[in-house]
Amino acid sequence: MGVNLIQFFRQFFNIESFSAIFAWLVIAISTVYLMAANGNYSILSMVTSAVLFLVFIVFFMLAISDTPFVMKESNRVLFIAIEYVAVLGIVFIAPYTHIAILITIWSSHIPYLLSMRTAFLLLPIWSMPIWLIYGLYWDQEFILLSAVLYCSFNLFALVMVNGRLKEERAKQQANELNRELMATQALLGEATKQAERVRIARNIHDLLGHHLTALTINLQVASRISDGEAKQKIQECHNLAKLLLSDVREAVSEIREKSNLQLETAIAALVENVPKLDVQIEYSDELNISDVTVAETLLRCIQEGLTNSLKHSDASDFYIKITENEHNICLEMIDNGKSKRATAIEVRSGNGITGMQERIYELGGQLKVEQTQLGFRTSIEIPAFV
Repeated sequence: MGVNLIQFFRQFFNIESFSAIFAWLVIAISTVYLMAANGNYSILSMVTSAVLFLVFIVFFMLAISDTPFVMKESNRVLFIAIEYVAVLGIVFIAPYTHIAILITIWSSHIPYLLSMRTAFLLLPIWSMPIWLIYGLYWDQEFILLSAVLYCSFNLFALVMVNGRLKEERAKQQANELNRELMATQALLGEATKQAERVRIARNIHDLLGHHLTALTINLQVASRISDGEAKQKIQECHNLAKLLLSDVREAVSEIREKSNLQLETAIAALVENVPKLDVQIEYSDELNISDVTVAETLLRCIQEGLTNSLKHSDASDFYIKITENEHNICLEMIDNGKSKRATAIEVRSGNGITGMQERIYELGGQLKVEQTQLGFRTSIEIPAFV
């Protein structure tokens, strides 16, 4: 519990959060001070305003956090709605127009929920109730000018946050592409090593093995047509040639057996520094992958699994297990996330899952995906020999 609280508060240690909290603090203190200095407000009104200010900042902090509870879109929308209602309540109690700056702070949530075009169209709608209260309820002057000015502030906040959001997404995409490139490079390196080992083994078998076989046969013939001490020496040479041929065959077999791809290197590059996910990987001792197509398919499926978990769930843990039995290579991916979009236990195939299916079916394998109560599970089986 203590660790979770520390992680919760750490995410607010940035300039954007501090600036919002500082602006809120200035507005809250100045509003309560002006109400007290005015002398026409009761203690209940001032306490109510203070409580509403606290409600605003608490739910603001919740709405910008990345905790699993808040990652559900319905919860985040609820928190943002509570913030807005808190601002309306404060405006009803106190007529000070600088309180509308809270709506500028509130507007920073919108680019995370709506497109820039939609937010621009809705800007007058969410701003209007505030200024109707100032104009009709408090009968303030120059309210239209104030409304236009504050709407321009809100528009500026929308543009700035939207630009920052685009930058974050571009950075995440660049990091993802970099991890994919590193993983592909590692896999190509392993494929090159495998090809070189196979080439060397083939040359040893075809050239040295052929000549040793010919030498063995010739020594055997020479042994039959000789006698005495010469025959004994030829027989010893024949035995040594047979032993050497056997050693060459064992060496070739060993080289071929050790020409398996080191998939672990490519996967390690793919999962390194994945944001917001603690990735755990388990390999079976029997794992033996020598086909580049199978290795690439497994790598791409893991990549897609990570992407789906980051985009469509609130997962914090991601578990990968790769095993091999007599017939199949099995890949299992499990995260602890719930869907951001719905709580129903259903999975709709998007482009990512469809791409995984196409890769796996081409190799004669099977794919199963399911959203369980504990998280999202992807199970893949590919024939060990394709």
